[in-house]
Amino acid sequence: MDLQGTKEARAQEDGNDGSLAGNGRSSDFRQSERRDSHDHEKASPVTSLRRAQPSFEYPPGTNRLHPRDSSPSPEAIRIPQALELTARDHRLLCKARRHPPVTKRTLSELDLPCIMSNINLRMDANFDRDLHFKPDLEGEKGKRKRKEAADYWDSMALEITVYAYEAANLEGAGNQPESQGSSSRSTFEPRLPLMFETLQEVIKTLVPERDHPAVMENLEVPLLMQQVRKGVLDMVVLAKWMAALLKTHCAPMRDEWADRMVDQITEGSQSQNTKEIVNGLQTLFAILEAMKLDVANHQIRTFRVLLIEDTVPFLQEYLEGKISRGNFQVEPAKSWYAEARERAQKEDEARQLTEGQSDAALKPIEVLFRGIADQLLQFHPPADYPDTFIFDTDRLWQLRSTIHNLINLEIAWYIFESYVHTQKRYLSARDETYSAFRTRIWSLMEDDPISDVRDLCESGNSDNRGSQRWMEKMKSIALEIARFACAACHMDALVADEVIAPIEEALLWHLSNESELFRYFQNTMREKVLTATISFAKKFLPLSPLAICESQRTMLTQPGGVNSSQSMSAQQYDIERIGMRLAHIGVLHWRVWASLLYLRDETPRPGLQ
Repeated sequence: MDLQGTKEARAQEDGNDGSLAGNGRSSDFRQSERRDSHDHEKASPVTSLRRAQPSFEYPPGTNRLHPRDSSPSPEAIRIPQALELTARDHRLLCKARRHPPVTKRTLSELDLPCIMSNINLRMDANFDRDLHFKPDLEGEKGKRKRKEAADYWDSMALEITVYAYEAANLEGAGNQPESQGSSSRSTFEPRLPLMFETLQEVIKTLVPERDHPAVMENLEVPLLMQQVRKGVLDMVVLAKWMAALLKTHCAPMRDEWADRMVDQITEGSQSQNTKEIVNGLQTLFAILEAMKLDVANHQIRTFRVLLIEDTVPFLQEYLEGKISRGNFQVEPAKSWYAEARERAQKEDEARQLTEGQSDAALKPIEVLFRGIADQLLQFHPPADYPDTFIFDTDRLWQLRSTIHNLINLEIAWYIFESYVHTQKRYLSARDETYSAFRTRIWSLMEDDPISDVRDLCESGNSDNRGSQRWMEKMKSIALEIARFACAACHMDALVADEVIAPIEEALLWHLSNESELFRYFQNTMREKVLTATISFAKKFLPLSPLAICESQRTMLTQPGGVNSSQSMSAQQYDIERIGMRLAHIGVLHWRVWASLLYLRDETPRPGLQ
């Protein structure tokens, strides 16, 4: 169920990964660490954010395929020729998965012990107050899961039809010995017994122990299957009992689902419509999943403070174990930090900064921020971030996308201003024009108009610099720039090709190439982002992880809000948000890794541990 996904190893049935992803703002992490972060003792091998995914998944599951035996088992059911099923129906009965999409195992990651040991979830809890689990049905994996679920329920409808036919023709449950020469292709392995077993297991995890005897009595699988084979199972009575039981323990908002489930099964039973009966069963399993999600999300809210405050010691213990066992290679990250420190020293020397002119105590963590900022700002996406940022990868890709969208916006604004100046005109109300320009450009980048660049950048984009979306919208952006230019130059409202052509050409060149204009805005953005980041880092270093989270609720509000400066421009506001996010990531990262790696061979510095 991006929680923002942390987003670990979960065994699956019959090729079902049943993965769950978290919902909040978040995406996909490197698969090896995500699989390993549930169990400290299991070493495992390893979306975009993009992600995307972030999708954030909690956790990504393993795809364990079980070989199918070509010979039928003693429980195999013969497919009656009289039903004249299609080739697709035969394929579904023989090949569709045997377990329901929702099982005790697929829901196991929502159990409290798994939540408390989920490292990605702990990290995401530091950055998202509204973190919660939801079904992971997005992207290619979600599409595959939906297809598998649809095939399962279609095969279940066919299986119920076979049972009904056999009962009506007094042939038992179709479990009679096969005639000589019968092919395994005319039989299938039953799913209904497994579904009843799964139903019993899942319900027992959701209701108090005092109700377990009633569950065992009403969902006694051998008895239910005997009734099915004889054609006397009263599904309506069973559905009503389950609805009453679940309504006793689930949230009131689920009552409507329970009533719908009873109505569907009742209608299907009365009309002998197996698909409608299966629709009711499908609704039943959706209720069970929703109930488990409700419990898990309540537990996340309940233990949020503990999850956040325990983040650093929990991670240090986990990572120390992995490093000592040789399962986490830190030398590349150590080399990366040493190179960043060398570049920072050269940069300070070039600026003629002395030790006395800068805060020596902040130098080590400032090196970290400079190194990661260089990767966020470079034109071409980095091959990857240091392995020590394994649990922050999605957030870093998001920040990179945000920063480059801002740079692209500045390039577009520069092209607009340059055209206006070539026409010997000047902007009389530059700030108001910029605000309108910015809002209009963002509205072109999304289906719905937006005024906040964060929404644009966090919505998910496989192109980590954000240029792909800009290239896709380039003609529309060029037209909009031309319209603003015509309005500023008091030209005809009808935009001529001679106005659009040079604007479009300039936009294409600067978005596609690491031009001098890009490098200018890159350097300008770097200074602004680092200044904001270091400022926030100074505020965050004395605070606990929880205090850092809570402080951000009041540090910044929407531009023009009660806590924001009325004079703060939209760009300044975005940079403050970026700096605050990067400082939050960096301070937590430093507390985990400074003593483990970056300062391991140095004398500890007060305030940086």
